[in-house]
Parts: sequence; C-alpha cells; structure tokens
Amino acid sequence: MSKLSAFLERSLAPDWLARTLIYAGIAGFIWFFFVQPSPFGATLSVTAMVGAGLVQYGSGKPFVIPLYVAVLAALVLAQAVAGLLGVGGQLWAALLGSALGLGLPYLAYRLREKA
Repeated sequence: MSKLSAFLERSLAPDWLARTLIYAGIAGFIWFFFVQPSPFGATLSVTAMVGAGLVQYGSGKPFVIPLYVAVLAALVLAQAVAGLLGVGGQLWAALLGSALGLGLPYLAYRLREKA
C-alpha cells in the first residue's frame, strides 16, 4: 500500500472526518464571531460542528446521540423563528451547516462500507 493510498484511507474514515469538521466548526466560529463578524458564517460553523458530532462512527454500527439531535433541532428552530420575526435569522446557514455536518461523514461511511 502506497503512502498516498494510506493517507486517503485514513482521511476518508468517517470518525476522522467528523472530528475534523468539529475542529473546523470551532475555528470557524472563533473566526466569524470575533475576527471577521458574520452571522451567516458563525451559524454555519456551529451547526456543522453540532451536526458532525451528532452521529458517532467509532467502531461497528454508527449511533446517534439524542442530546445532539435536540441541540441541532433547537438551533435550526431558533434561526427559523428569528427569520420569521425579522431579527436576522440565518435559516439557510443552519440548514447548510446541518447538511454538511451530517452528510459528509455519512457519505464517507457509506463509501467505506461498499469498498
């Protein structure tokens, strides 16, 4: 096995990808909240971070953490309500972050399962 294929095998591991998304969400929140303020970026970062932590891909079959489901639902609902009230909700950022956080590790899991 070459070094490149070993790197790709490790990089496409669902647990490694989810952990990387969590760290990227933390860094993104710090950047978009303190350095370059952006409500869209901060919402995207937080929901991607929570979405990536929602499903655990340790060993065997993945499992869902119910507390994270409630937190992610509350975040998306809060953004929807804020948008309806006209106080600057970022619903699209919350939905996109949730989809990325949940979808990318799951896609890696499914691709790895078929191989």
